[in-house]
Amino acid sequence: MCFPPLVGRDTERRQLHAAAVPGTIVLLSGTAGTGKTRLVQELHEATDSTVLTGHCPPRTDPFPYAPLIEALRHTRLPAGLSPLCGTLALLMPEHGDLLPPPPPPGDPAAEHHRTYRALTELLSALGPTTLVLEDVQWIDPATRDLLTYLTPRLPANLTLVLTYRAEELPRAFPVAALAARTPPGTEHHELTLGPLPPEHVHSLAQRLLTTEVSREDAEHLHAWTGGLPLAVVETLHHLAQLPDTPGKPAVPATPPISAPLRDWFLDRLRSVDRSTRRLVRAACVLDQPATDTQLARVAALPTARAEKALARAHRRGLLRSLGPATLEPHTPLLRQICYTSLPRDKRRRLHRAALQVLGEQTQPPHARMAHHAREAGLLDAWTNHAELAADQALARGEDTTAVALLRDALTRRSLPPRRRCDLALKLGRAALTGISAEHTIALLRDVLDTPGLCSAERGELRMELGLLLLNQASRNRSARGELVRAAAELSSRPALAARVMCALAVPRSTPDSVATHRRWMEQAVQAAQRSQDPAVDQTVRVNQATLLAQIGDPAAWDVALPRPDHTPPHSNPQALARRREFSRASLNLADAAVILGHYDRADRHLADVTGACDPYIRESARVLYLILDWNRGHWSDLAERTEHDLRSGRLAHLHSVTAELAVVRAALALAHGDPATTRTHLDRILPGPANPGHTTTHHSPTDRAGHINHTGPTGTATNRIPPDHTPADHATPDYTVPVRAFAAGLLARMALAQGDANAAWQRVEGLVSLVASKGIWVWAADLVPGIEALLLCRRRAVAQDLSTRFRAGLRGTSAPAAQAALIRLEAALAHHNGQHDRALHLYTEAEAAYRDMPRPYDAAQAREASAHTHLAAANGQGPGLGVTALQAALEQYTELGATWDAARVRRLLREHGVNPPPARTGGSGNERLSPRENEITALAGRGHTNREIAALLHLSPRTVETHVANALAKLGLRSRRDLTPPTER
Repeated sequence: MCFPPLVGRDTERRQLHAAAVPGTIVLLSGTAGTGKTRLVQELHEATDSTVLTGHCPPRTDPFPYAPLIEALRHTRLPAGLSPLCGTLALLMPEHGDLLPPPPPPGDPAAEHHRTYRALTELLSALGPTTLVLEDVQWIDPATRDLLTYLTPRLPANLTLVLTYRAEELPRAFPVAALAARTPPGTEHHELTLGPLPPEHVHSLAQRLLTTEVSREDAEHLHAWTGGLPLAVVETLHHLAQLPDTPGKPAVPATPPISAPLRDWFLDRLRSVDRSTRRLVRAACVLDQPATDTQLARVAALPTARAEKALARAHRRGLLRSLGPATLEPHTPLLRQICYTSLPRDKRRRLHRAALQVLGEQTQPPHARMAHHAREAGLLDAWTNHAELAADQALARGEDTTAVALLRDALTRRSLPPRRRCDLALKLGRAALTGISAEHTIALLRDVLDTPGLCSAERGELRMELGLLLLNQASRNRSARGELVRAAAELSSRPALAARVMCALAVPRSTPDSVATHRRWMEQAVQAAQRSQDPAVDQTVRVNQATLLAQIGDPAAWDVALPRPDHTPPHSNPQALARRREFSRASLNLADAAVILGHYDRADRHLADVTGACDPYIRESARVLYLILDWNRGHWSDLAERTEHDLRSGRLAHLHSVTAELAVVRAALALAHGDPATTRTHLDRILPGPANPGHTTTHHSPTDRAGHINHTGPTGTATNRIPPDHTPADHATPDYTVPVRAFAAGLLARMALAQGDANAAWQRVEGLVSLVASKGIWVWAADLVPGIEALLLCRRRAVAQDLSTRFRAGLRGTSAPAAQAALIRLEAALAHHNGQHDRALHLYTEAEAAYRDMPRPYDAAQAREASAHTHLAAANGQGPGLGVTALQAALEQYTELGATWDAARVRRLLREHGVNPPPARTGGSGNERLSPRENEITALAGRGHTNREIAALLHLSPRTVETHVANALAKLGLRSRRDLTPPTER
């Protein structure tokens, strides 16, 4: 065991220091491991007197006076002791040369009396002395009688400190009664040590671990150890010796247990009687709060013996009470040590007993019974109880619990194929509402290979697999292949076929046209009618509204959706299903409303999602709020919120959400002048230096080689079943078109800023072709910067053709964002054709449309573009209107915090003879530097070169070099490597 720094005992230490004066008795109590020994060590520094320490050994046949002899063994005896002290020669032969000769032996009573008097004289002769006797609960009878003799005659120079465990004191020796035997005027003090609170555990962890320790880590360690100082310190020392694992918490979910700590706890267990041990083991196997009767029955103890054993276990701190008749192991650490120390046969026997006892309840806890059946080796019972528990969890809406139970049950190797298929289907349904489906996807693929499954069974499994691939994994191409096959395999089961078809009807990233999606929906409606199942009809109507909303059809908002009633969902499965369909509908419509630019409508639908019980829906709604904040220009803490969610482990496998988070963070970084961060995040969406939009699945309308033919329903919406999935499909997400369009538009803007119009067009070309082939032009709003680049590439005809197709594609839709982007594109074409008045009119119209949504960042870009038209149309009349428009755009960019855009506008103003106001530093710049120097040193501190800073701020590299040199001189720095990046906004 280790001796740690004393943390969290400041009050007790002060009390001990104040109490430890000559002529006093200090009683220090606390359960095992609370740090009594560590606290009394402080006496060596707190007092000028000699500190003598002795320990009472835990022996059944103790040595007489053992702690006194240990304490006195190494002290220097004073001279001039009376002949009475010769009585001690036989007890301390190592001091025989300093003690008087022993007196002749007498009767035993006289011998004891002489020994008491001799020890009292010796302690008095030592001068100022503090005598510490530890573990007095194990005191031998001789020492106990000595203390009874000594305390009424306590020497004036002696401080007596006794440490003990009150719960283990023998009834014949109430230590506190010694204080009542002291002479009148003698002070006594009683101190009690308890467990450490979480904040002190946190302080201790920070001192003993080299890694950063969060408050959550400390609270977890406190719960694991119960705040017992010895257990906390031993665990921390053991963790400190392990290699660091980046990204992992400082304290793992199940901290490792060192051998010394394990043996210390096992020694405590061995110190109690057999009946008490059996009860503690039963509690550790049950692993949940249990009644006295349950513990007694699992331990196979008669009632009378069990009652006494329970009292002892509770008194010794091995069990703790959670109610009038409910107990559990005192800490998870104790439970783990006790459980793992059990031999396999004993452990299985106890699990079988627990299974039997729990099964007799009126409402059997099937989840716990599944655990006990598994550990008892009763495999069929394990599977049955796991399925029953999962059914109960699903009925309550606790799908995450059901997923855990079913995953566990499916690990059974000897599970019959039919049983495996049934459980896998339930697992697939439950996983649809969660945020991590990788394990379930792999398991469903494996179950699909089970021989002997009929077509309908394969179809149902494939349906669940396809839906998980579609939603949680964002593998749309692979999902479409599975769902198309499922639709064919489920032809005899219209209710399931309708679910599959309506999923295929929702537009994703596959090259299916709008006509194909509509045909799938028509088939889904027909199948739902054949099924005569109201729940299926609800699902189809939700997806029908989703399809219409995604393509911008105003009829989407008129579809009758399932409304939840006021029935508590946990008590009514039908009410739960309606509430879930309503939440799904609200989320889907909110998502479409955000894409289309109907932000007020998005707010209303997101408000309906509030309180949704499904993690997938909750997390998806959270990211839509962040996208709305980006669009509306609410950027004050948006970077921090997106970074927090991106780093969150809970979203690691929810690829659709992390993609949207990444693109929002990338957009913010670009607006803030940090293209490196922008590229880092966009690489997650559009990886690789090649054309990110042009992949094997995003061909132009004239290049469909290798794709499924979409000839419309011939009973199905395709005339060819796709091939089985390939390994590449298993792990690579293919995000939705709006997400990739957002990312491609950012990359196009970066390419244009670098003067590479060809690269800007290449960034969006594949996605423009995909949007055109699908016929969903409402998704093209963010692609306009790349389409405008065609004008700089001298491809006006292509840009004009796309503009014409864009306008035709928006006919009959309600999509403010796409409509405003189209007007902006038409304005750019008019400007390019020299139609300046028309261009100015269109830019003003686009700006107004953006403000109405609102999208202030896009509105500022439209204002900036109109300034270029004003400047081009000046015809020697001066840049007045153009400069005014630039100044307005600069004010808008500055208000938003779009420093990248603001720098570009400042350069244009300077080129036209206007000195713009200095850039804001947000209060984070150095007062010794000018605003421009602060701006440049901030970028240099992030690692940007002078050329990169010049491109970002639209300055010459020579100007940047001069500003950097001036800043270094003002700050007294020798190199730009000494510059540190500023705090993130």
